[in-house]
Amino acid sequence: MNIYNKVKIELKSLSKVLLLIILILPVLGGCRVDESNYELTNHRGKSIESFERKTKTKLNTSNKGVYVLDGVLQLIAPKGDITSISVLEGAKDYKLFGVGIGMERSKVEPILNEIYGAEIDKTIISEKNSITYTYKDMDSELFVSYNIDSDIVTEMSYYYHEKEKEAEDEEQLNSGELIALVGDIRVYYNEAMVYLKSVQENYEKDYGKGIWDVDIFGDGKSFETYIKDEVIKQIIQLKVIRDKADKLEIFLSEEEMVDVATYADQHFRGLSDSDIDRYMVSRELLEQVYSDNILAEKAFETLTIDVDTNVSDFDSRQVTIQHILVYGTELDDEGKRIPLTIEQRENAYGKISLLLDKAKSGEDFYTLAETNSEDELIEYTFGRKNGPEKFASEFVQAAFTLKTGEISDLISTEYGWHIIYCVTDFNEDATTQVKEFIIEERRVNQFAELYSQWSSEYDVIINSDVWDGISLKY
Repeated sequence: MNIYNKVKIELKSLSKVLLLIILILPVLGGCRVDESNYELTNHRGKSIESFERKTKTKLNTSNKGVYVLDGVLQLIAPKGDITSISVLEGAKDYKLFGVGIGMERSKVEPILNEIYGAEIDKTIISEKNSITYTYKDMDSELFVSYNIDSDIVTEMSYYYHEKEKEAEDEEQLNSGELIALVGDIRVYYNEAMVYLKSVQENYEKDYGKGIWDVDIFGDGKSFETYIKDEVIKQIIQLKVIRDKADKLEIFLSEEEMVDVATYADQHFRGLSDSDIDRYMVSRELLEQVYSDNILAEKAFETLTIDVDTNVSDFDSRQVTIQHILVYGTELDDEGKRIPLTIEQRENAYGKISLLLDKAKSGEDFYTLAETNSEDELIEYTFGRKNGPEKFASEFVQAAFTLKTGEISDLISTEYGWHIIYCVTDFNEDATTQVKEFIIEERRVNQFAELYSQWSSEYDVIINSDVWDGISLKY
């Protein structure tokens, strides 16, 4: 199959409502603690509950807003969010900016100098036989203590000024040109590019960089234009659904928010420094993107939970058959099927008649088919409405008249002659899958109707000058 035809089939199979995540979410191990969760700067500004779940750690409360793991950690969260982190001498795996207890100063200083620049102060603490280096920037302070004799890290404390960070966070969330207005919801360049770059990476991985100039549907529109149209459409849908979910009081649970933070962190760590700078991406922005997507899924699940789940066996029943095909036609120079000559048809009919006699006499049908069938496939599973497209309806009708173990008489189609053997007249697993598909299709249709009502309430303005100027080809 031509790869661009394959793309076309994939696109046609997309849901009517393009809300379910355009990004590929990382698959997470349920029991293993991700190594990134031991990097404590990833937890700044997050809740204690989030920290405990992601690190599989149970903290004790020592004072109001102070949480400890004896001899290992101390976290301060006066308003529920972590603003201070201390790593004590008993810590093994926990790190701050990649620095851990027991590391040598000669290896630590280059790391911290790159982040903060040179230390602003050094203090000797005689009772601990240590020297503490102080680092500071606009948002935080870091104190690193070294044993005077061994020159290795013994303690660290990190203070994060959340209030001072709010303006920066807002800037990181809303960076670049305004791309779209959905009602009064603003979508900026950096958020739109998160979606667009994810789609670009997925398609180029499978089909190469040349995919963007291809006219997939033969309508004069490049694939680049088609995908950009779909991406901005999806972003608009997500914003509408997010806004409606909030008004319907559909919110993410604490556990779901932990997932959001985890996905965002993994995504962020997978980006190159050049892409982070070029597209102005931050962890906070990615958390917003994943939150929008996961909340859209939750809204879909919540609002379609009452859909009718009754599906009749008549509509869903799947049969599995094996068949033998002997062609009564042949391909011409243009690849079209044309009738055989009279003599050729007589020979073909004689062959299929002999095979029918052998099958009816009890010879192993699969062996007969494997040796003699002129179709590339021997076995098919299908329902009344989804039989093999290349065969006529007579083929499907004949298959559904057979009971398990029965063999048909000769069936004539425009291709030639078939003999069908019924492996099972009720493929339970396949039937269950079709029922699930039908129910899911009902849910999608129900949600599509809801979304159609919602979308009429929002004025959408797209900054076409900026959006049209973005290219996936470079």
